[in-house]
Amino acid sequence: MSGPRLLLGAATVLTALLLQTTVMARLPVPGSPPDLVLVLVLAFALAEGPRSGMVTGFVAGLLADLQSDHELGRLALAYVVAGYLAGRVQDDTDRSTLLPFLVVLGGAVAALLAYAAVGLVLGDPRTAVSALGPGLAASVAYDVVLTPFVVPVVGLLVRRVDPDPVRR
Repeated sequence: MSGPRLLLGAATVLTALLLQTTVMARLPVPGSPPDLVLVLVLAFALAEGPRSGMVTGFVAGLLADLQSDHELGRLALAYVVAGYLAGRVQDDTDRSTLLPFLVVLGGAVAALLAYAAVGLVLGDPRTAVSALGPGLAASVAYDVVLTPFVVPVVGLLVRRVDPDPVRR
């Protein structure tokens, strides 16, 4: 990972975490608020491949875990899984306009299911199977709505920093 790419990743992750805690968490939306950090991880995975998705997911998830009241590493694991799966999607220059939406949809579902599965294994009383459905649907829908605002911007920034990225 090059120096400019590392700075880009750090700046965008920190900005997303700041926006997540100051703006997104305070939105008056039913259910869970949108997860800007997860959409950012999925955007990096789409732009650069599974390794970038996993590294960005781990760092962003660990930083998000430090700000939360659950066990350290739960979001990191969930974002790593989602980043890896999203990075496995073939990213061609003539890709479908629906592909980012489908990747964010699938990545959000994968991340939420991984997060909930770890919560069930650890015996977290806040992780109830009955509450998973409505919370999952609302959170995934909000993440998909963020897609056209995050994915193209990250793709553009990655191409500007590294015009010929090697898929990792």
